[in-house]
Amino acid sequence: MSGPYRNVVPIDASQRARVALSPHESAGLVSECRGLALERLAGALGTALERVEDELFALAEKTKDREAQNDFLDARSQARARRPFIEAAFGKHFVLQFNQRVKGVPDPVDTAPHELMLVDEAELERVLALRDLAARLAGACEGELRALSQRLAFVLHRPELSDEANPAGPHAVAVALAEGCGQIEAGAGARLALLRALEGPFAHALAQVYGDLNARLVERGILPELRHALRRSAEAPAPRRAAAPDEPKDAYAALAQLLSANAAAAGPADGSFVGLAAATQGFVHALTRLQQPAGGPGAAPTVNVIRDLKSAPQGAALAPADSLTIDIVAMLFDFVFEDRQIPVEVKAAIGRLQIPMVKVALLDRGFFSARAHPARKLLNRLAEASIGLDTAQPRGRETLARIEKAVGRVLDEFDTDVTLFSTLAGEFDVFLAEDAQAEEALVQRAATFVESRERDEIARLSAETQVDARLAEFTHVAEPVRVMLEDAWARALGRVGVTDGEGSPAWNRLLGAVDELLWSLEPKSSPEDRRRLVNGLPSLLATLHHGLELAEVEPETCEAFFGALVDCHADAVKAGLKGLAVAKPKGRPQDAVEPATPAAPTLERARVRSGGVEVEEIRLRAPRGAPPVRNVFTRTGIWTNVQRFSWVEFAQGEERKPVRARLTWISPAKGVYLFTNPQGDAAVSITPEALAEQMRRGEARLIDDAPLVDRAVDSMLASLKERAA
Repeated sequence: MSGPYRNVVPIDASQRARVALSPHESAGLVSECRGLALERLAGALGTALERVEDELFALAEKTKDREAQNDFLDARSQARARRPFIEAAFGKHFVLQFNQRVKGVPDPVDTAPHELMLVDEAELERVLALRDLAARLAGACEGELRALSQRLAFVLHRPELSDEANPAGPHAVAVALAEGCGQIEAGAGARLALLRALEGPFAHALAQVYGDLNARLVERGILPELRHALRRSAEAPAPRRAAAPDEPKDAYAALAQLLSANAAAAGPADGSFVGLAAATQGFVHALTRLQQPAGGPGAAPTVNVIRDLKSAPQGAALAPADSLTIDIVAMLFDFVFEDRQIPVEVKAAIGRLQIPMVKVALLDRGFFSARAHPARKLLNRLAEASIGLDTAQPRGRETLARIEKAVGRVLDEFDTDVTLFSTLAGEFDVFLAEDAQAEEALVQRAATFVESRERDEIARLSAETQVDARLAEFTHVAEPVRVMLEDAWARALGRVGVTDGEGSPAWNRLLGAVDELLWSLEPKSSPEDRRRLVNGLPSLLATLHHGLELAEVEPETCEAFFGALVDCHADAVKAGLKGLAVAKPKGRPQDAVEPATPAAPTLERARVRSGGVEVEEIRLRAPRGAPPVRNVFTRTGIWTNVQRFSWVEFAQGEERKPVRARLTWISPAKGVYLFTNPQGDAAVSITPEALAEQMRRGEARLIDDAPLVDRAVDSMLASLKERAA
């Protein structure tokens, strides 16, 4: 439809929405949507590229990291110089992604993790990064995307079409954006900087693009009466977890349909108390009188009392839709009471909200579908505040007290006006922001400590490599000398590497002492060698004393070592006088020995306190001389590319006490994870390899920190679908 009738919906649109399209009509609409999407997205990319130069320059000025600064500046210059290539690659790959999804061809971005086990690690990281980008783009245009997916599902005759498989969806856009950014002639850091800089303005434009596509499909009579989900405000951050691909727009209708064959009677409530049936109004009044601190007469707070409500006198007159609503709320609290993510103290507090939440759902069934519903937001905030609950800490006790106070206010004040829930949710937003601010100071102190420890470890490993290489050149090394060099001397060399640097005079002096010491142990068969040994001993012994002091070796241990060294030198001189020499070439063993099976890496733990922070260090340590632990995903089957702010529960000590912390910092040097808890003053520093090993042993597990009600609805839908099947 065009011309003056462009904004007119045909009278028979509602009928048209229920009639399948012919293949010719479907192909025409697909082609039209592809052209419109490409036109709008190309325009959005052009606008974003015009603005991105200033943003990248501002980022370069703000950062103190020289490497990051170079990445931002390279991305800025390349975005201007390579703009035609970026735009061309984006358009080409968007059309390719669109066409593949129309045909139902899966893309690696949509593939489940276990199907990627044979992909190399670099490709796996790329796919996971694109998946995260797509989730963030989807979070910025949630309502428009849901509507577009349902309309394109109708056009393509694929009712099961998910947001991920949407031909114009964020997953297709993310791949095209990444391919466009890949056209700049710079390193991976610059390409990533450009991609991240484009993400913000592009996400803002994507909602308008999807709005245009929806409008065009409505003009063509495709599902014109589709109800739109509530849209998240522009200021709200995108969720860290994308919605389940099969979660319907109207979750209540889907739950009711699965729960009962009589779901046709379960029409939506109008959100007002006056609009309710008289029987429902009477039932809500009765619930208000029953709304007491324990959640019901004599009931334990973690016992589901909701299903018993229908047997009350007022419950007999309820409409079928109201009975279904009560059953759905009961399922919600079944999930809450079984949820491993919520501490038992908080389950007890939330359990007292059973009756108020029944009232909320009876007043407005949008509670199950609208993520911005005030009561739903409050439940989510209570659960979010409790994830890291530690009542041994003052802040943890304050958190629990605030949760119980909020529950008490609902029980005392809530009648039919849900404004109270908005007020309480807002108060928890402020409280959580205070937690985050306090945690940031903790993170900075702990990160400074971890970086210092990393510098020490890097220097130690380099020192061990140098010592081991020199030991490998000699077949006969007395055991006391070998032990001293592998331990104390490597430690001293590592400390000099940190303070003075590798290649410094102090570093070279200690390395030269290793060479001189190992030579001194060889048989001295010529007078020249014996004179060199005698003349060089004073200087060598002085350097050895200095190195052992740097390594902080105990005096008794030093004395024992130098006593053994005297014997070693005497043996070297005697062997030379008798005409003995090394029987085998250097670097080769005297006898063929079966290679020993390399020992398995071991978990090492240490607790260190610095700057008012107690840090538990956890490392997966390979035996001395073994190759470093790599490809941990292939070895354990566990992928630990954990995103920032993800929560993990660690089992600490012999009692395996559960301790929760979230990932707040990742070391740029070695990728070490730093976990902290806003309610405490401790931190966990752990390598990804060690985290994977702990997960394999059951000593650590990721916590699903998605909003409570979102997880509950997903679980309820899955359970009912399984039961129906």
